[in-house]
Amino acid sequence: MITRQQVEQLLSFQNGQYLVTSCYLNLDRAKMPAQMVKIKVKDLLQAAQQQLAQKTGSHAQRESLRRDFADIEAYVLPEIVANRFKAVAIFSCAGEKFWQAYGLPRMVRNILIADHNPYIRPLTAILSEYHRYCVAVVDRAHAKFYEVYLGEILDHGGVDDEIPRRVREGGLGGRDERHIERRHGHAIQHHYRTVAEQLLRVFTGGRFDWLVLGGQREPLREFKDYLHPTLRRRWAGDFHADPTHVTVPEILQQTLAVEERVEWEHELKLAGELIQKAEAGQRAVKGLGATLTALDRGEAQTLLVEDGFEVPGYACFACHFASLEQQSCPHCGKPVEPCADVVDEAIELALQRNCQVEHLQGPTPLREGGRIGALLRYQTA
Repeated sequence: MITRQQVEQLLSFQNGQYLVTSCYLNLDRAKMPAQMVKIKVKDLLQAAQQQLAQKTGSHAQRESLRRDFADIEAYVLPEIVANRFKAVAIFSCAGEKFWQAYGLPRMVRNILIADHNPYIRPLTAILSEYHRYCVAVVDRAHAKFYEVYLGEILDHGGVDDEIPRRVREGGLGGRDERHIERRHGHAIQHHYRTVAEQLLRVFTGGRFDWLVLGGQREPLREFKDYLHPTLRRRWAGDFHADPTHVTVPEILQQTLAVEERVEWEHELKLAGELIQKAEAGQRAVKGLGATLTALDRGEAQTLLVEDGFEVPGYACFACHFASLEQQSCPHCGKPVEPCADVVDEAIELALQRNCQVEHLQGPTPLREGGRIGALLRYQTA
């Protein structure tokens, strides 16, 4: 799982002597078998290594790059067979013994860049689309905390309290029984308060986006009364399970179901807002042509695109200008070249312009609006 600390380390990594290889590879096997993906990746790595080696100055730089590509190939080929991720992002500088590799939840364009700084824009664009979920599985004596992010789960510890039994063996009556009952209730309340305090520290310390609670219905209902207002506002949903028997894979599966609902509602809201504003002429556009124009003008603030939407067209790769028609680039005057997918070029242009990108995973109101659109910062006449 990629952590915030790793992203910060990646952002701060700079090297003067050696180059950092930044590699994004599409490993999706939906359109071709594993062997074909392997061949395509190996050809891509070999061609990129030859091109980059020619631009590298010293022998030490070339040797570092050679080891980068060898390490990347050794990492990627087993991942193609494992079929765990649709794509990977890898950052390597063998000369400085620097390595970070992450599986990604959706396809990316193949990119290989060697520079003194990691090329992280595509990674940060993907990370901005996904939210970190804090999960607390709670009963009257125990609690476990987890982080769920990008389809993976990480243990964040928990709380275990000794709760006295309601009645001693053999039973008691009258005042002693009521005293034991009160002690039992007070211990549970203290446990809930302790869990709520610890959960708040975990949540704020990890800068989570949403909270999911798991457990049996009655303890969950009781525990919610102790939640801090911050956590109540970030509560996304529950799942019901026996905390003493539920497994970590089951917790992940249940949380992903909650996440899917939350993200789907978010996508529906965004797409509905875009269509409503576009039809009213209020700082939004829909359809590929209008969206490309808005991106080129720098008007777009948030790009919405239905996942899997592809359209062939034309592009000036030097200026990041994309068009549905063959013409001259309005920025440099050179003829545009055919490209396999102008939607991909639109996403790249959006990243260049610091425009947020949202990939919609299913049919939303945008489906009837051309499968792509943008919310605008401003709108020129």
